[in-house]
Amino acid sequence: MKTLNNIFKYFLITFVWIAILYSALWVKLTGESKEIIVPQNTTDVIKISPKEIIKALMFDIYFKNKNIEIINSLHSYIQSKSSSTSDLLFKYDLTQPLYLIHCNISNKQSWLLKGKSNITPYISKSPFDIYSSKTNDIYTILDRNLPINNPNEIKTALFQNNIKLGADKHHLVAYSIKNRKIKRYYLAETLNNITQIKTSIANNKERLILVPNANCFHITSEINLKGLLPNYFNELDSITDKLDGFSLNYYGASSNLKTDFLSPIPTFEMLLHFKRPMTEESLTALLRPSLPKDAYVIPGIIQVYYKNYYLKQLDSCTFYLSSSAFNYNKLSFSKASFSIQGQPKYLTEIRNLGIWETLLGFIPKYKATNYFFNSIEKIIASENDKKSEFRIIFKKNSIPTIELLRLLLALNVSTEI
Repeated sequence: MKTLNNIFKYFLITFVWIAILYSALWVKLTGESKEIIVPQNTTDVIKISPKEIIKALMFDIYFKNKNIEIINSLHSYIQSKSSSTSDLLFKYDLTQPLYLIHCNISNKQSWLLKGKSNITPYISKSPFDIYSSKTNDIYTILDRNLPINNPNEIKTALFQNNIKLGADKHHLVAYSIKNRKIKRYYLAETLNNITQIKTSIANNKERLILVPNANCFHITSEINLKGLLPNYFNELDSITDKLDGFSLNYYGASSNLKTDFLSPIPTFEMLLHFKRPMTEESLTALLRPSLPKDAYVIPGIIQVYYKNYYLKQLDSCTFYLSSSAFNYNKLSFSKASFSIQGQPKYLTEIRNLGIWETLLGFIPKYKATNYFFNSIEKIIASENDKKSEFRIIFKKNSIPTIELLRLLLALNVSTEI
């Protein structure tokens, strides 16, 4: 009976993949729309072409991948998440683009997923699915904490007075929207073991950033990705909602041997740009709830686990926070609204753990994330007057899509939408 059950499961998996390939490869498509229609208060849009991405992923998995463990993990995931996976795969027409949209819903900035329904008319029991029979579009609200008090009001906001934007032919592209127009774009392309991301910066204003260091992970961003982060980041809402951007050099962390090894001490430099003027006292008050109870705060210094972090206000909206004293030589200017470079391995590096390092390796989420970051050799960024770009260079013989899939499967990312 067990053997028959396993045969049935693998038959089911095969059927699911055949259905995916049929919808993505063999169905004759209607012409893809040359415009993107989004709500009027949209600030960011990410366009995804499932058909092309699935084709590339299937080719990488079954023809370039040499690790059978990935295929087994993928099959096991489909078995364990059969109902939610089916909802994700078949709620939308995967031959048409999907859009991740960041906009204001019920006076709150939220992320939504938009796509054409695979069934006409679409009927859902979930209050987080908003459907229009007129356009056959589904908006799925990804923020499950958003109160759905008036679905009709939300539907009106989503489907009336929309913005129409010119579409790009690339399979994965992001747009930043301002005043109902595209302010900048981001294009992502992968070739062999290198993923390249390009962005336009011609009309951007220069802003203060940190000078990237070769022995760190650097990120500069003015993009609000909060709605796509795990729920435990919600405790920082009081700060992130007020931010206009940040720049970070992260050098890893050291084991906190004096108190608790599970609370490592990070080494970093950070610039915080706020939307409105703020005093140092106001900032430390915002930071206080996320600090340990025994943290010591005095003007210019925040002491955590006997380690001093230095705080300096550079102008009415900008602060410098660092594990070392302020240094003007670490500052520069850039037009890039988003940039990463350096070595991501520092994000999970905890030094001086001793025997605890072995135990930490048994924690699945840490192990998977650490493996992914260490599969990246380095990230190189460049910039001129019109565009900036950065190349994520994976180690030799690594396949970027496979490494990302390995991470998502290990983290057991929920696909319930």
